Amino acid sequence: MPNTNFDFDHWSQLARRDPAAFFTAREKLIADFIAAAPAEHQASLMQMQLLIDATRAQAGTPMNAVKQMMGMIGDHLEAMGAQLEQLREESQQLSGLLGSVQQ
Repeated sequence: MPNTNFDFDHWSQLARRDPAAFFTAREKLIADFIAAAPAEHQASLMQMQLLIDATRAQAGTPMNAVKQMMGMIGDHLEAMGAQLEQLREESQQLSGLLGSVQQ
Protein backbone atom coordinates (compact mmCIF):
# COMPACT_ATOMS: atom_id res chain seq x y z
CA MET A 1 0.00 0.00 0.00
CA PRO A 2 1.35 3.45 -0.86
CA ASN A 3 2.21 5.98 1.80
CA THR A 4 -1.05 7.44 3.14
CA ASN A 5 0.56 10.53 4.70
CA PHE A 6 -0.66 13.42 2.55
CA ASP A 7 1.30 16.65 2.89
CA PHE A 8 -1.10 19.29 1.57
CA ASP A 9 1.43 22.10 1.88
CA HIS A 10 3.99 20.19 -0.19
CA TRP A 11 1.48 19.47 -2.96
CA SER A 12 0.13 23.02 -2.90
CA GLN A 13 3.62 24.53 -3.16
CA LEU A 14 4.56 22.12 -5.95
CA ALA A 15 1.42 23.05 -7.90
CA ARG A 16 2.22 26.76 -7.60
CA ARG A 17 5.96 26.41 -8.22
CA ASP A 18 5.95 23.82 -11.01
CA PRO A 19 2.52 22.80 -12.35
CA ALA A 20 4.02 20.32 -14.83
CA ALA A 21 5.92 18.54 -12.04
CA PHE A 22 2.76 18.59 -9.91
CA PHE A 23 0.72 16.82 -12.58
CA THR A 24 3.50 14.32 -13.26
CA ALA A 25 3.80 13.51 -9.55
CA ARG A 26 -0.01 13.35 -9.23
CA GLU A 27 -0.26 10.85 -12.09
CA LYS A 28 2.48 8.71 -10.54
CA LEU A 29 0.82 8.76 -7.12
CA ILE A 30 -2.52 7.72 -8.61
CA ALA A 31 -0.90 4.99 -10.73
CA ASP A 32 0.99 3.67 -7.70
CA PHE A 33 -2.20 3.63 -5.64
CA ILE A 34 -4.08 1.68 -8.31
CA ALA A 35 -1.17 -0.72 -8.78
CA ALA A 36 -1.13 -1.41 -5.02
CA ALA A 37 -4.84 -2.30 -5.00
CA PRO A 38 -5.94 -5.94 -5.28
CA ALA A 39 -5.81 -7.08 -8.91
CA GLU A 40 -9.58 -7.62 -9.07
CA HIS A 41 -10.16 -3.91 -8.29
CA GLN A 42 -7.56 -2.32 -10.53
CA ALA A 43 -9.65 -2.15 -13.71
CA SER A 44 -12.57 -0.46 -11.97
CA LEU A 45 -10.21 1.97 -10.23
CA MET A 46 -8.65 2.88 -13.60
CA GLN A 47 -12.13 3.42 -15.06
CA MET A 48 -13.08 5.58 -12.11
CA GLN A 49 -9.93 7.68 -12.51
CA LEU A 50 -10.62 8.11 -16.24
CA LEU A 51 -14.14 9.32 -15.40
CA ILE A 52 -12.76 11.75 -12.80
CA ASP A 53 -10.16 13.09 -15.24
CA ALA A 54 -12.78 13.48 -18.01
CA THR A 55 -15.14 15.27 -15.62
CA ARG A 56 -12.39 17.65 -14.53
CA ALA A 57 -11.40 18.35 -18.14
CA GLN A 58 -14.95 19.08 -19.26
CA ALA A 59 -16.06 21.02 -16.19
CA GLY A 60 -14.35 24.27 -17.14
CA THR A 61 -13.53 25.32 -13.58
CA PRO A 62 -12.37 23.49 -10.48
CA MET A 63 -15.61 24.42 -8.68
CA ASN A 64 -17.74 22.98 -11.49
CA ALA A 65 -15.63 19.81 -11.41
CA VAL A 66 -16.21 19.46 -7.66
CA LYS A 67 -19.95 20.01 -8.09
CA GLN A 68 -20.16 17.39 -10.83
CA MET A 69 -18.13 14.85 -8.87
CA MET A 70 -20.24 15.46 -5.75
CA GLY A 71 -23.30 14.75 -7.88
CA MET A 72 -21.71 11.50 -9.04
CA ILE A 73 -20.95 10.54 -5.45
CA GLY A 74 -24.55 11.33 -4.47
CA ASP A 75 -25.85 9.13 -7.29
CA HIS A 76 -23.68 6.25 -6.14
CA LEU A 77 -24.74 6.69 -2.52
CA GLU A 78 -28.41 6.62 -3.55
CA ALA A 79 -27.84 3.42 -5.54
CA MET A 80 -26.03 1.85 -2.59
CA GLY A 81 -28.88 2.86 -0.27
CA ALA A 82 -31.42 1.25 -2.60
CA GLN A 83 -29.36 -1.94 -2.71
CA LEU A 84 -29.04 -1.93 1.08
CA GLU A 85 -32.81 -1.54 1.44
CA GLN A 86 -33.40 -4.42 -0.98
CA LEU A 87 -30.95 -6.59 0.97
CA ARG A 88 -32.71 -5.69 4.22
CA GLU A 89 -36.11 -6.64 2.78
CA GLU A 90 -34.81 -9.91 1.37
CA SER A 91 -33.10 -10.73 4.68
CA GLN A 92 -36.37 -10.17 6.52
CA GLN A 93 -38.20 -12.43 4.05
CA LEU A 94 -35.56 -15.13 4.44
CA SER A 95 -35.67 -14.81 8.21
CA GLY A 96 -39.46 -15.21 8.09
CA LEU A 97 -39.20 -18.27 5.88
CA LEU A 98 -36.58 -19.85 8.14
CA GLY A 99 -38.72 -19.12 11.19
CA SER A 100 -41.76 -20.81 9.65
CA VAL A 101 -39.71 -23.89 8.62
CA GLN A 102 -38.26 -24.31 12.12
CA GLN A 103 -41.70 -24.21 13.79
